[in-house]
Amino acid sequence: MNSASDAFDEHAASDEAVEQAPARYGGVLAILFAAFALFHIYTSFMGPFEPLVQRGLFIGGAMGLAFWSMAAKAEGRAKTAILLVLTACAFYIGLHAMIHNRSFMDIMHDLTSLDKAVAILAILLLLVSTQRILGWALPVLTSIALLYYFWGNLAISGLWQPPRVSQETALSMLYASTSGMFGFMADIGTGVIAIYVIFGALIMATGAGEVFVQLANRVAGRGRGGAGKVTVVTSALFGTVSGSAVANVMAVGSVTIPTMRRAGYAKAFAAGVEASASAGGQILPPIMGAGAFLMAELLNIPYIQVAKTAALPAFLYFVLIFVGVDLYARKHKLPSPALSRPPMQMDKAVPLAGSVLLLIGLLAGNYTPTYAGGVATLALAALTIVCRLGWAYAGSGSGAAVQAWHEACRCLAQGLVSGGKGLIMIAVLLGCAGMLTSILGASGLGVKASGELIAVAGGSLGIALVMTAILCVLLGMDVPTTASYILTASVAAPVLAKFGLPPLTAHLFIFYFAILSAITPPVCASVYAAATIARESFWKVARNAMIVAGGVYFLPFMMVYRPALLLHGSLFDIVYATIMTMAALVCFASATVGYFMAPLRVWMRLVLVCIAGLFFMPTTASDLGACVLLAGFAALMKAWVRRRAAIPEPRAAMPEISKENRNA
Repeated sequence: MNSASDAFDEHAASDEAVEQAPARYGGVLAILFAAFALFHIYTSFMGPFEPLVQRGLFIGGAMGLAFWSMAAKAEGRAKTAILLVLTACAFYIGLHAMIHNRSFMDIMHDLTSLDKAVAILAILLLLVSTQRILGWALPVLTSIALLYYFWGNLAISGLWQPPRVSQETALSMLYASTSGMFGFMADIGTGVIAIYVIFGALIMATGAGEVFVQLANRVAGRGRGGAGKVTVVTSALFGTVSGSAVANVMAVGSVTIPTMRRAGYAKAFAAGVEASASAGGQILPPIMGAGAFLMAELLNIPYIQVAKTAALPAFLYFVLIFVGVDLYARKHKLPSPALSRPPMQMDKAVPLAGSVLLLIGLLAGNYTPTYAGGVATLALAALTIVCRLGWAYAGSGSGAAVQAWHEACRCLAQGLVSGGKGLIMIAVLLGCAGMLTSILGASGLGVKASGELIAVAGGSLGIALVMTAILCVLLGMDVPTTASYILTASVAAPVLAKFGLPPLTAHLFIFYFAILSAITPPVCASVYAAATIARESFWKVARNAMIVAGGVYFLPFMMVYRPALLLHGSLFDIVYATIMTMAALVCFASATVGYFMAPLRVWMRLVLVCIAGLFFMPTTASDLGACVLLAGFAALMKAWVRRRAAIPEPRAAMPEISKENRNA
């Protein structure tokens, strides 16, 4: 889940200060980033410090490093000096909470003037750092919530009027307590998510990218349009360790999009495939996006339960995109080139496979996600060193082993630095989201919004689901998936629970649409990143992403109405639901791409959409009717294709030969 360490973040910092190597203080910042990562590896084994100490260092340290990185890239002495002052203030904000953690935890403690000043400064700096790293959406929403919380009772009357709150109570809740910016969200970030950000960064730094590409070539490189299928598999494998749609596009797309272009795919379609496949990486176990860890903590269930429940829908997500790519290749008669298969780099593949399998085993053994992630991280580092030394010594002797030692240490150090950078985005995101969700609870705004949503739905689960999906996509504009999930879950999850939906199903429904907001126009960050690489129109790429992944928008509804997709029910129920859903997705993909045994006309596409709609209705009668119609449509298409093949193609008219050519 290394979301911010790549060159192009979810919503890149305006100066790209956090992501790029700084022009000044480079060595010092690299050491601090690595130390920030090592601190979280240490606490994954030894346990966290006292709440405000651990969370104060997490939030304050991240903000300080963010401002220092901005200062390193700033132009002009005045701007650099201001950013360095803000750096010192950000570090002190965390230090102040750490020093006074005992007194802040005392409910009888009154805030001093210094405490209040530091609290106000903390709120402002957190909003500024979030805006610089994530864009305007989340800070603006949080600012509106702050105005509503502090002064809403003076300007608003009636149902939406918030309770009167004193300045000391508000500042204590937002800063000087284990709520607000140092609340539950920060606790999950520093206790669970951080170790997986570091683990993902180390995996990428030790050469997992090459292993993923080689593995994808072996799995999907053969057959028509193999380059596009390799893109889908590679993006899925990358996504499960990066957890960021945009980071995935920028890491993989620079290779896969040009490869698809050389294989005959249109630029817009290649970029659309990359964007949609990269977004799905966040729902692919074993290492999903940060929202999945938040989900497990919010629902107080083991993370492995979330991963198992999400596995089948994630598989169906990539089946849809894979089928769409295959149909496009058949429609446009793309060749099946023989892809080169270089030998697998075992010194990189063994550490990757060993650490991931160990992680899965520990999670399945009911170890905490934090401990499992820490053990997997150390195992990755140890296996990387041992394998590289062993293979180098066996191949070329001690001289090569020394060189391999230096190379392994360099990769691990680079991974620690990237992991420390990745924590910055996670920390400011969770700190700002923590303030927002705390205000929603303290002011009663979340409960009131949920009540209004229930009233509008009018007792219909279907309407409530559609409204939740729209809300999630709207809130997901210009914010990362995790923020979209947190904001929507705080309002919509209680509403869906009122309709009798199981909590995990409700949260997975919200999480899927938070992910889909990354490819939904008009603001879709992963599509923009892919369009930038392909040098193609944003709207063309967005259109093709919707073509190849359009059926995925129905998948969360299928999860609700066919609970067997979430492994609820017997083996027969699960297999039956999977087959029906796959049939629906194939029909929808054929209709959007325009190919089913042959290129389709408009009326044929409409027929397939209707058949897919019947499959989406979870009743035995509709399933039977859809199967009969699909079989009839397939027979009709087969006969039509045979009839067209039997008709001889008209000969091309011979060009008239000029007198000069005849003489020649």
